[in-house]
Parts: sequence; C-alpha cells; structure tokens
Amino acid sequence: MTGGKGLLIFGLLLCNHFLVEAKNADVDTGALPDREDGRASITAAGDAEDGTDMGLIMGNLSLCQNVADSVFLPYVGDCNKYYLCRYGQAIELQCEWPYLFNAPTQSCVSPNQAHCLPTCTNYTLSTFSYERTCTKYVLCYFGHPVLRECQDGLQYNAKTDRCDFPQNVDCVESECSIYYNAYQLHYVPSKVSCDKYFLCGNGVPREQSCAKGLYFSTTCNCCVLPSDSDCQISYRQKMVQPFSRQSPRIADMKCPSAGVHFYPHESRKDAYYFCVEGHGLTLDCSPGLWYDAKVQECREPNNVEL
Repeated sequence: MTGGKGLLIFGLLLCNHFLVEAKNADVDTGALPDREDGRASITAAGDAEDGTDMGLIMGNLSLCQNVADSVFLPYVGDCNKYYLCRYGQAIELQCEWPYLFNAPTQSCVSPNQAHCLPTCTNYTLSTFSYERTCTKYVLCYFGHPVLRECQDGLQYNAKTDRCDFPQNVDCVESECSIYYNAYQLHYVPSKVSCDKYFLCGNGVPREQSCAKGLYFSTTCNCCVLPSDSDCQISYRQKMVQPFSRQSPRIADMKCPSAGVHFYPHESRKDAYYFCVEGHGLTLDCSPGLWYDAKVQECREPNNVEL
C-alpha cells in the first residue's frame, strides 16, 4: 500500500463483508445472460445495447469465477478502477486521484509505478492476460475487448496468446489473496515441478523449492520423500508439448457485418473463426486441444461436445 491512499483499500477490505451484506442486491457480477446460440454478446458490461463506448464484452462469463475471495482484479479500460472479488461477485472500487491500481502488488500506487492493462487498438489483433485470474484473458480486434476464459483447468499462456496446459504456465495468482500474510500463510503447489511450491503473502505468490530429492506435499504443506507426496506432475508433463506463437490468418469465411462472433473452423477441429464487425480471423488451439462451440474455447478433446 502507498501511504494513506493504500490504507483506504485496506479499510475497504476490512469492512467489505458489511458492504456485500448491505448492498447485495446492487452488486453486479458483470455476467450477461446466456444466449441460446452460444455466441458472445456484443453488449459490454455496464454499456448501452449498441456498445458504442467499446467497453469490455463479457458474454456469459463472470469476472470472479475461479478466483479466491479478496483478490483484486483490474478494470479493463480504466487503470484508476479495480474490482474486489467477494463470494464470486465483482465489487467495483476506485483509487483516490491521482493513484492507479497495480494488480501485481494488489494496491493503489503512484502513476509511475502502476502496471496498467494494455488498451485495444483499432484494426490489429492483440491479447493480454486478465491479471490475477490465471484462466481469463482479453482478446482485442478492431478496438473491441472481449473477455475469454480457458476451460478444464487450462491456463492462459502469454507467450503463445492462447489457452495452454498448466504445466506450461504455472500461474497461481488467482489463489493468492491479499489476506494471506506473515501470520496467515497459504501454500500453493507448482503445476510444473513436484519439488516447487508457492508461498502467498500480502497477495503475492513467491516461488519456493524443496531440498534436493524431496517433493512438496499438499497434505502437510511440507517437503517429503517422493513416495509420500501426492504430486503427479512427472507423468502428466511427459504428455504436454509447449507451443510457439503464430501469426493470425484472415478467415476463409464471410463474417456477419455486425457484432462479435465465434465459429468452429470448417475443416479443422483445432481451430476456430473470430469475427468482429464483419472482419474475421482464423485462430489456432494449442496442440492437443480442440475447439468446443458450446463454450467457445479450446479444450481437451474428451470434453468437447461434438
């Protein structure tokens, strides 16, 4: 926290359970109603139906789903604002001027210290992680930011711009609340190596390593002999191949002239079409994943509903 400004956030945290109870009917989770055709809605959270202010397009996703209580999330399009996740709901808050929200430290900081989310630019495709969630990311095209979420325990890989196996990402930020401090430690196992784990303190995960020859165990939150550990990474990791970033290609289909849409590829199970206002691209899944039209995302083949 930064001086008195940082204390404002801490004070809000201490009383947020009262805020939730008192204003439960007014809290907006940010999720839009499901649509029967499974396409992402063009309506942005908090926007008018025409979506003219290019707000975040959320479809039927919830910002705080799969995120621990009391984790702060950034606000797409305004670095001064942020969300507090509480009981699965996103409570919108704001830093005092001129401070900006910094997701890595979970605090309001001076503008020169803030790590703000990128902004969507016109015409070009870009993606960026929706920080502190591990599974969510923002897909931008023609100025429209679209919230996306990886399925089946997959995580967003910023190196490849798509959903990937957790063994290639090892993100645990969604499990580290600012409430975890030196007096309330929280242990999170690594998804890459059995001899590594993370210790959450003040909302920041710090990587730790066991002594040589020992594995981390979630049963005791300690390092033990491999035979006593419940870690199964070694076997699973052999089945995973990392993927490299590829340039997007123009879609070989005609996209609707209005709205944001996702369609299965006409001939490939591991690719799909992304359409925005009549402009389309072909996007690839990570190796070993197939596109599922029902959830509009790449996932493991045995979970795809054909």
